[in-house]
Amino acid sequence: MPRFLLTADELHLVQDHVPTLRLPPRFRQEWASDRDPAESAERAQAAIAGLVAKGLVTAEVPRDPIPANLGDWLLPSFMVFLSLHMAPAWVFEVSAWTRESTLLLVASARGGYGSLLARAQNVEIADGRGTTGDLAGLEFAVVPFPDLADKLALAVPSGGEAGDNGPFVTMSLTESRGGIEVLRAHDPLLLEELSRRVGGPGAVQALAGLAGDLDAGFELRLSRADGIPVRVLNYVRGAAGWRSVEVRLPAGDDGLPTAEQVVDSGTITIAAVTYAAIRAEVASLCAEITVTEMAHE
Repeated sequence: MPRFLLTADELHLVQDHVPTLRLPPRFRQEWASDRDPAESAERAQAAIAGLVAKGLVTAEVPRDPIPANLGDWLLPSFMVFLSLHMAPAWVFEVSAWTRESTLLLVASARGGYGSLLARAQNVEIADGRGTTGDLAGLEFAVVPFPDLADKLALAVPSGGEAGDNGPFVTMSLTESRGGIEVLRAHDPLLLEELSRRVGGPGAVQALAGLAGDLDAGFELRLSRADGIPVRVLNYVRGAAGWRSVEVRLPAGDDGLPTAEQVVDSGTITIAAVTYAAIRAEVASLCAEITVTEMAHE
């Protein structure tokens, strides 16, 4: 299946010269407005040459000036990729991170295929400030629906403690915040009281996974074409292994809860999970959508 690797400048050129293109906001590639015009022109020429060399734009495309609309010069395989992002039936958005890197991945799916964009960046912390840089180009790929789960599951950071699977535990946000402070204090009497309040040793164990430093995370959001969310999977990893985390907030009068409502009604559900269980949950979610798509064919 088609797979392309574009530079940031090549992505910028495609975005600016395909007026109908609507890629996810996370992949919007802007140039500074005060950039020197000569530098911008030089980078645009290098970008169009790169797109031609990769077989995404025909060699006959005008170079001076570059057409405002490149639609007539795009290769069919590239147009297939772009069309899925213009009118998807489902959108999967993945954010994965470790202390050294981040990965953003968006898959737009329709008609048995998923079109993926992926951007991996390294993370460096210096003088308390973080900087990022692309590890490679921006990956564009089209995969059949049955292969989509493998692509998404590969984004789950590997390594760390193996951990185990545990029961789901729900508590108020206030209880969870206070409980984390108790766990950090290591006071036996307070730990005994915490266990009584939040539901026993199993609940304390689940909460303990959030008490120390976190070194990895993975989130998958599934939405319909109209933007209505269908499912969110959220996991973080600490010294005790992975934890599934779901925060629920009250809707509020205008859709947004007040601080008081969050304190009074906000809840968090936590469970210990294994790396294998996370990948299995991603596969299960993709299988549900695959069955739905097949039913509409």
